[in-house]
Amino acid sequence: MTKEEEQEFIDKIKETIMPYAQNMTKEQIQSLVENVEKQNPNLPFGFGNMLLEQIHLLKYGEIK
Repeated sequence: MTKEEEQEFIDKIKETIMPYAQNMTKEQIQSLVENVEKQNPNLPFGFGNMLLEQIHLLKYGEIK
């Protein structure tokens, strides 16, 4: 990913996912991402982990 694409990805997470993730526990977020991956087998390998890391970074300031 280019820096521009990476920033676009982060901005999209902030806009669409973070309003919901703010009110969820780590376990709930993990479960949701896993379910989305299972329901969407076309997603690239590792996408769920990348998404989860970004959510944790934005929400908690950490990478799990």
